Amino acid sequence: MIHPGLGFIPQDASPEEIFAHVERMMRQGDWMQKAGEPLLSRFIDFPSLANKKVLDIGYGVGWLLNEYVRAGSEVHGIDLSHSHYAYSNYRFRNYANVCLQVASADSIPYTDNFFDFISAYGVIHHAGDDQQCFSEIYRVLKPSGKVFLMLYRRGGPKYWWRKVLRRGILGGGLRRSGYEFTKFLYSVTDAYGKDSPGAPISRHYSRAQLEELFVNFGSVDIKIFGNRHEWDYLPAHKFPLTSWLLPRGVRDRLVTLSGAYWIVNLSKPLK
Repeated sequence: MIHPGLGFIPQDASPEEIFAHVERMMRQGDWMQKAGEPLLSRFIDFPSLANKKVLDIGYGVGWLLNEYVRAGSEVHGIDLSHSHYAYSNYRFRNYANVCLQVASADSIPYTDNFFDFISAYGVIHHAGDDQQCFSEIYRVLKPSGKVFLMLYRRGGPKYWWRKVLRRGILGGGLRRSGYEFTKFLYSVTDAYGKDSPGAPISRHYSRAQLEELFVNFGSVDIKIFGNRHEWDYLPAHKFPLTSWLLPRGVRDRLVTLSGAYWIVNLSKPLK
C-alpha cells in the first residue's frame, strides 16, 4: 500500500520516488526506530537475522524486505498484489538472495518448518480467514522460530473518536452502512480517497481474541503501540489546549497505553 501522505502523488512518481516516499512515511518522528537505524529496529533484532531464512508477508513495495537484505538474510516474500510484485521485483532485481511470489498467507507456498523468522506488518487483519493464515505461519516456521506482527487494535482515540464517533455517529457513516457496525468499520479503515475507498476486511482485535488465536505458540508477547499523532486526532488539536495540557512526550507515552495497533512477538515451541 502506497500511502499518499506528505503531499505525495503516487500516480506521477517513479518507482524510486515511491520507495523513498514510503520509507519517509515509516520514518516520521523516528517513532519505531532511532534516527539512522533500520526501520522497525525497536521491535526486530536485525543483526540476529544474518544468514537466516526470513519471510515477509504482504511486502508491498519492499521497505521491510530492504532491511532484511541489509541484514544479510535469505529473503522471501509473498503478497497478493501483482503491482506490489512488479515494484518489489524491480527493486531487488539484482539480488540473488531475494525470492518474491504472488501468493496468499492462507496457503503459504513453502514446506513445513522452513523459516527462522516471519513478519507481517499491517496485513493479516485484512485476510479473509485470519485463523488459517496464523496456522500457515505456524506450519512454515521452524521450531524456536520467531514471528513479528502488527495488527489493528480495538481501542484508543483513533478507533473510538476518529472512526466510531466522528465518522460513524457524527458523520453518518453508521447510518449509511445500515447500522451494520462491521460494514461501517471496514469502509473507513485505510480509506484515503477515491483511489483507496476502504479495505474489504479490516479486523480490530481485543487482547483476548489474540491470546485465543495464538494459543499454539510457545511464547506470546502482545504490546500496545500506535501512530505517535493519535492523540492529536481529538477535537482539542485545533486549539493550543492539546499542547498545553498534553505535551508531546505525554502524548507519546499515552500511545503505548492506548494506541491503535498491537505489536505481537511469537515463537514456536521446540518439540
